[in-house]
Amino acid sequence: MVSKAWAVQVVERHLAGWPARGQPKMVITAISPHRLGWVISSQSDRYVRTREFIDMVVGHGPFLVDGVDGSLHTVHATVDFETGEWIEDYLEQVRGHERGDPLRPRITELLDSGQRLDALRLVRASAPDLGVQGAKEYLEAAAAGSPVPEHLRARLPPPRVGRRVWWRLSGPNPEP
Repeated sequence: MVSKAWAVQVVERHLAGWPARGQPKMVITAISPHRLGWVISSQSDRYVRTREFIDMVVGHGPFLVDGVDGSLHTVHATVDFETGEWIEDYLEQVRGHERGDPLRPRITELLDSGQRLDALRLVRASAPDLGVQGAKEYLEAAAAGSPVPEHLRARLPPPRVGRRVWWRLSGPNPEP
């Protein structure tokens, strides 16, 4: 995990370029650990001194310094940092993690409660391209706790991708 001190340096280097773009001087106001890295909030130094709303910079969200490679991202101000599909999107697009099967938890729940027919109906309704035999194979894999066979995975519906709420500001910043 990238250290807190390094994450702060990454954000400070980025903020150092803001006054040159006609923006007020920005300072770090809060730092908190997150499962993806470090969340670092900033605000104008003038607002920090005066606490006058006229001096506040609004509309920007916090920074996220990735805990693995130190890359810098900005996150939309309305994001819930503890939950949300944005975390799965981030893990898939930035770190290259394979997204989990969105059907699997509900199917497993139905199978565990003895509702095999309802589970089959759900698979058929959610992934009509599987056909009856494919849906049965999917259920067998889910019941056994094994991964979905590759020939079925290609016919599952793609996971829903929500609106983009984070943006990459820099590439990797590995800690020295």
